[in-house]
Amino acid sequence: MNGPEIEIHSETSRIRAALVNTGLHSFAEAEEKLAESRLTIAIADEAACTPAGQAALLTAALTATRCFGRVSIQGSLDEALLCPVPIDATSLAEAADFLGASTGPLRESAPKILIGADLESGDGWSVQAHWDGWRAGVAPGRNPQAIGRGDCTLAGVAAGALAVGQAFLAEQGDIRAGRLTQSLSLWSPQLGEEGGAQPGPTLNQIGLPRDLWFIGLGNLGQSYLWSLTMLPYSSPEQVMLFLQDDQLVGKENWGTSILVQRGKYGILKTRVAEDWALARGFQVRRIDRRLDTNLFRSGMEPGIALAGLDRMPARRLLGHRGFEYIIDAGLGATVETYRRFRVNVFDSAGNPADHFQGVEDQAEVAQKLLQLPAYQDVAQNHADSGCGAAMLADIAVAVPFVSAFVGALSITQAIRIASGEAHHVGLTGDTGDLKTVRAVPGQRRQRVTVGNVPATSSGCTEG
Repeated sequence: MNGPEIEIHSETSRIRAALVNTGLHSFAEAEEKLAESRLTIAIADEAACTPAGQAALLTAALTATRCFGRVSIQGSLDEALLCPVPIDATSLAEAADFLGASTGPLRESAPKILIGADLESGDGWSVQAHWDGWRAGVAPGRNPQAIGRGDCTLAGVAAGALAVGQAFLAEQGDIRAGRLTQSLSLWSPQLGEEGGAQPGPTLNQIGLPRDLWFIGLGNLGQSYLWSLTMLPYSSPEQVMLFLQDDQLVGKENWGTSILVQRGKYGILKTRVAEDWALARGFQVRRIDRRLDTNLFRSGMEPGIALAGLDRMPARRLLGHRGFEYIIDAGLGATVETYRRFRVNVFDSAGNPADHFQGVEDQAEVAQKLLQLPAYQDVAQNHADSGCGAAMLADIAVAVPFVSAFVGALSITQAIRIASGEAHHVGLTGDTGDLKTVRAVPGQRRQRVTVGNVPATSSGCTEG
């Protein structure tokens, strides 16, 4: 007996899993719900002339176009592009078009993300993205928060990603989505929501990382690079990036890997990252191989590693490779945990193998999923002895707005290290509720040799 064909690795298969794995939708219903969803993103005049406001808009558009069937951008779109993203665009309108959003109107009932204050929320659901220096947050659209200092693009990236996360939850029927005003300082996350009211240093007061080694260039690795691209380097040609991965881009990577362009599949992930980094003006060295015990960093190569690896065995190999610092991020992979994150920063004295000892990937999750009606239906209606259902159950839940937020948080740690500031040993939390974020400050090392490049200021900086 054969039922409707289910595309196992579709462009949105990992996002689709967030709907199917609740037990409330079949695969066809989930695909239809994603395709029919709509979202409007509006940017205010005061936000459109700030780097943070533009970063929020671009990040929201980039992640939302993968999670919603149609995304429309409205507001002050004629502003010249201030963020140094390497795309063929000179204005916000052209940038939105490049990223897959439209400027046409949507139905009035479409949920809305407001970038900045002084915007009409309308009668439907809405959420506001706001920022002040390094602080990023969201608030109910009908109770917007004043925006503050707008020079920090990473706060804009985080705020835009958080707003899309709230819109996605609202689209799935979460009545709590967008109801709370919440924020977090990327620079001082250990102070939580109640503390850290100060916006933090400006980017031209500190040093930006000069040399970085990216290990893994999927959804996390590309989010690191997106945030790095947003930084106002005075001399980007001084930046050296090592890009390491051995995998090809698949159709399923479009939904979660934000630098992948639709339809451009079957090429190396390092090639995608290389093209983006070179267009930004960075120097690049590609390493088209997996991390293994034979890899050792020399003293002339980047001392900070940014790892975005899926599996525990690979993450345990990160230690004793010669890096001065390892920034390792991990994301939840189930419908209950996909909004959660953990960022660990190891110095040369730390060993990820010790930290992750006894921690294994969750193999039992797939077996539980196979008991859900959607998977049972696939197994019963396809003459493949259940292989298709098993493959579907093995697909981890992932959404691009979570990795975009974690990318900004991780690049902030690289900036702290390059500036000679103490890093945070560990950061954990749920992007849907910033009150859950916990951060453990580390100790400043007396000798830091990773190097930095000055930043340059551009555009309006006051909201």
